[in-house]
Amino acid sequence: MTQILLISPEKDIFKAVENCFSENQIATAWTDTAAKALLMLSDGKFDLIILHEHLQDMNGRQLVEAIITQNAMLNCVVLSELSKEDFHEAYEGLGVLMQFSLTPTHDNARALIDYMARIKIISNRPHRITGDTNQ
Repeated sequence: MTQILLISPEKDIFKAVENCFSENQIATAWTDTAAKALLMLSDGKFDLIILHEHLQDMNGRQLVEAIITQNAMLNCVVLSELSKEDFHEAYEGLGVLMQFSLTPTHDNARALIDYMARIKIISNRPHRITGDTNQ
């Protein structure tokens, strides 16, 4: 079962996405600080992180950097009010999958589930190197 860690000062903002995730047999856990999140991530049971850009102990970019230092394969989604251009500038090179609004919706969660499914399909395809004559 897919496990998602939700990180935000307020749990209620995730109500719509949690409903969508539970409809799709995706488990969630929540915490309100970056420090608690990093501790929870140390056991390695999460597949994805959705984090609010404004936490009491760290900003979103700092937390994403700490997360990928701990586990470079862990995917992140950030709740942010930045414009698409500013978001891209702020998180460029960190492998953030997507941006959600500060109050994510059921449709946001559905889009994320679909995106993750496409990634899984692509990552499970056999790799073929063009020009390889041994195939």
